[in-house]
Amino acid sequence: MWKKIIAVIVVVGIAVGLAIWGLGGSKSLATSNAGSITEADYVSSVKQTSAGQQTMANMIIQKVLDKNYGKQVTNKAVNASYSSVESEYGSSFSAQLASNGLTETTFRDSIRLQALERAAVKANKKFSTADLKEAYASYTPNMNVSVIEVADESTAKDLISKLDDGSDFATLAKDNSTDSETKDNGGKMPAFDSTSQTVDANVVKAATELKKGEYTKTAVKSTSGAYYIIKMNSIAEKKSFKSLKSKMEEIKLDAAMQDQSTVQGIIGQELAKADVSIKDSDLKNVLQQYSTAAAAMKTSSTSSSSSSSN
Repeated sequence: MWKKIIAVIVVVGIAVGLAIWGLGGSKSLATSNAGSITEADYVSSVKQTSAGQQTMANMIIQKVLDKNYGKQVTNKAVNASYSSVESEYGSSFSAQLASNGLTETTFRDSIRLQALERAAVKANKKFSTADLKEAYASYTPNMNVSVIEVADESTAKDLISKLDDGSDFATLAKDNSTDSETKDNGGKMPAFDSTSQTVDANVVKAATELKKGEYTKTAVKSTSGAYYIIKMNSIAEKKSFKSLKSKMEEIKLDAAMQDQSTVQGIIGQELAKADVSIKDSDLKNVLQQYSTAAAAMKTSSTSSSSSSSN
């Protein structure tokens, strides 16, 4: 529940890194007594697949965005993001990469591609003061909570009854929680705010509804199916809107990055400005979803402008 999602590219697809587009000759890649597989055979087959098509799209997108926003995405930042996820997973990092169809190189490429997309969205998506104040109103700063994780609702109800009768939360966590990362510390978690992407969304929501010293009176079912009892230990003081304005902009940007139509539409606009021309007939439609999203975004913007003027 607490670890970062390793598959960071969720909108345009994983940069699978099929380094095949320089191939295409008669050189044999494999031979057998049944015949040979040439570079041309391989390329022809792979480019018909969805993975091959998406790889070509990603290659085009990365080249275009790198020209426009590459200076904003430093190797240092990419390496920092990579190292952060690697340290979260520790010895299981390589296995997690493999289970997501990634290598160290393609994961690093995925991080860079996502960062370029974020830079493009940030440059094209503007937020009003009203938008930012709305984000501020629903924002809860760092919360320090303790949790007890159990497998079923019945067990959670029994533990809540014990808490109601005066039992110590930390002791119950040590004796009953199935969360190996927190149980030995009485259920205490690292601090997180209401925008956390590393804590289960249902746990975050339930925590924001608690006051200091309170615990959930009903079991909180996580998105993974486990049940949680959550106790609020303390909440950081919420700073002024002026102090948090830049953070609110990042929060709104995070939300925009989760909106596939927005991200693909902005990418489509960037591709249109780059005058991309695909020469291979088998790959002619690899950018179709982006141009369609850009057209829809333009239509929506025109309609909104017309409604405002009326």
